[in-house]
Amino acid sequence: MSVRLLRIVNCLLSGLLLAASASAQLGPAAAASSSPPAVAVHAGPVATAYLALLRTSIVPADPRTVATAALEAMRPARADHDSPLPEGFGRDADRDAAWLGEWTRGASSPWPIVDAMARAASIAHVGMSGPALRRAMRGLLMGMPISAPGLGGCRLGDGRFAICDVVPGASAERGGLRAGDVLLRIGDEAVTNQVMLLMPIVALPAGERITLTIEREGRRLEIILTLVQAEVSSVESRLLDDDVGYVRIRWFSRSQEPARDTAALARNAFASLAAHGARALVLDLRSALGGIGDVSIASALCDGDVVYHVRDPISEPAKPVPREGSRIWPQRPIVVLVNDETVSAGEALALALRELAAATIIGRRTAGGLTEASFIALGEERSLLVPTGVVLGPLSRQDQPGHAVRPDIEVTNPSVDELSQGRDRQLEAARALAGRAPVVRR
Repeated sequence: MSVRLLRIVNCLLSGLLLAASASAQLGPAAAASSSPPAVAVHAGPVATAYLALLRTSIVPADPRTVATAALEAMRPARADHDSPLPEGFGRDADRDAAWLGEWTRGASSPWPIVDAMARAASIAHVGMSGPALRRAMRGLLMGMPISAPGLGGCRLGDGRFAICDVVPGASAERGGLRAGDVLLRIGDEAVTNQVMLLMPIVALPAGERITLTIEREGRRLEIILTLVQAEVSSVESRLLDDDVGYVRIRWFSRSQEPARDTAALARNAFASLAAHGARALVLDLRSALGGIGDVSIASALCDGDVVYHVRDPISEPAKPVPREGSRIWPQRPIVVLVNDETVSAGEALALALRELAAATIIGRRTAGGLTEASFIALGEERSLLVPTGVVLGPLSRQDQPGHAVRPDIEVTNPSVDELSQGRDRQLEAARALAGRAPVVRR
C-alpha cells in the first residue's frame, strides 16, 4: 500500500473509530500519522495498549476504568475474575501495565481485552483496528462501502440511543427500522453511541445478517437486519419551501467518480442551491462520520487561505492546512447543525465555518474529535488508535475546550416521540434563524 493511501486510510479510521464508548473515523487534516510515537512493549499487547491509553494519548484514560474493563473481558478465562485491582493501582503506570499484562496472559486472545479497554476509555479517536475494519473503512473512504446499513442515530435525553436517520432503499429501511426506534443492543452488545451502532455493521458485506434489539412504543422487539448493497449518497440536498437551502453530509469520502465524492457532491449542491435563489444555507453535520474532503467543502463556503491548523504531535509547532478550490457559496448566511455524534472531519468543518464564514452553530456539543491520531502497533496486524495532536481554529489558532465544537445556540436532540412524528426541533431552530435572511431576487 502506498504511503499516501496508508495515510488516507489511517485518517478515515481516526474518525470512524470514535470512542464515546467505542472507536472513531477520518481525521481533520487528512493525516493520522503512519509513524506513531514509540511505546515500550511490556508484557504484550494488553500492557502496551494500557500505556498508550495513559501516556501516548493527549487525553489520558482513567487507569482504573480501563483496567476494570480488561478484567471484565477476562471473565470467561479466569475463575478468580472477581479479584480487585491491587492497592494503589493507578499511581505507577509501568507497574500497573506489568500487572495487567500478567493478569490477562491466560486469555485465548488479547484482542477482545484491548477492544474492551479502548471502548471503556470513552475518548474520541481511540479504538482498536484490524484487517477487516481497515478494508471496510477503505471502501467507505473511497465512496464504495461494502454494504449499505443506511441508518444514523442520536443520543436521547436519558442517555439512550435512537435511530434518527433511515435512508430509503438501504438495509435499515428494508429491515423495518424506523426513526424513533430506541436501539438497545446489536447482537449481545449494548449500544450507547453512533460508532457502537455502526462499527459491528460497517465491516460486514452484503448478505450478512445481524440481530438488533430495539424498543418501539414501549415494546421490546428483535429485528434481523439483512445487509444489502444499495446506492446511498453521502450528501443529501434540497431547497426548502422557505427558500432556505439544506445540505446534509452523512460521511466524508474521496473518489475519482464525482457521484461518490463527498466534496464534489457538496460543492455541486451549494452551487445549485445558490443558483435557485437560496437565501441562506443550513448545513447538517449531525451524526456525520469522519472521512476526507472537509477542506474542499469548507473552501466552497468561505474565504481564507488556511482552513485550520494542526499540531501533531502536540509538542510541534502548528502547521496550516491550506484551502482546496474556489469559493462557490455567495455571501449569504450559513447555519450549521451538529450533535453529540458529529465527529472528526465534521467537527473540523464546523470550526472552520464558524471562524471563516461567521456561521451560526446550532445543536449539541460535538464528540470531541478535533484531534489528530496515531496508530500504535500491537502485533498480528492490530493497532490501537490514540489522539496525539490537535486541530486549531484557522483565525484563533486555539484548541477548543474538550477538543469539541460547542454550539452558539444550544438545542437538545429530538425526543423519541418527535422522531417518530418526523419533527426536528434542531432543524426548526436552524430554519427560523436562516429564514430571517433577505429574500434573493432570481
